[in-house]
Amino acid sequence: MVDFKKSKMNGFSYKEWNDYFSRNDKQKLKIDFSQEENLSETVKKRIFPSIREFQRGEGSDGGYLMKTVECFAVRHKVPEYKGAMRWFVREENQHSTYLKTYMDFHHIQAKESPFLDRVFRKLRHLGGIRCEVTVLVTAEMIALTYYDALSKNTDSAVLKSICAQMLHDEIPHVMFQSYTLSHFKNNLPDKWIRIILMEATLLFVWGAFHNVYRAGGYDFGTFLKENMGYLHQSMELADRKPVMPG
Repeated sequence: MVDFKKSKMNGFSYKEWNDYFSRNDKQKLKIDFSQEENLSETVKKRIFPSIREFQRGEGSDGGYLMKTVECFAVRHKVPEYKGAMRWFVREENQHSTYLKTYMDFHHIQAKESPFLDRVFRKLRHLGGIRCEVTVLVTAEMIALTYYDALSKNTDSAVLKSICAQMLHDEIPHVMFQSYTLSHFKNNLPDKWIRIILMEATLLFVWGAFHNVYRAGGYDFGTFLKENMGYLHQSMELADRKPVMPG
């Protein structure tokens, strides 16, 4: 399990997050299919239902999100947040492109409206920026165990490289979103909402894609422990005082 608390990013202001995302945008993954071989039908049936789900979830135009970001940036006097969040959306869309490129190579059609993505989008639209970020960071924490497990499902060097890039990017995403949540009061009821959301999502993800996790070395206990561990780290980061602008 990754320990977020030891990262220097936990002291980042929104200006520093803006700078980080700008630098990271120059480190795009170069996908090389020259040595890629066909996957067995067994492997395809195991991995692509979840890849299709996550590919759709990684892509968004961020329209509603950016409206809430604008309000937050004005209220807290952090104009740099708008730029940082635009970079974040751009990075998420790049993730979707990586997965779509892999699917295209193996002739797998994208999923138009996956169930989990529909649920997450509806939940995000229930409130303002806090609701948006709470749902986003939940998905990003679950992505950490998912891409770790997925990378161990095949010998595909391309898929392993995509998963490695995802993990490299998603770890800062969790810290970035947790930092935004630190601008709000995080009382016990707020924390219970996050726990319930995480537990409900974990039950769905395990029920739908447990075969991918099992092939990647996870049993349900490990899956639950790691994801809840990430949640508790995120809540600890959200309890810290935000870096004051200026």
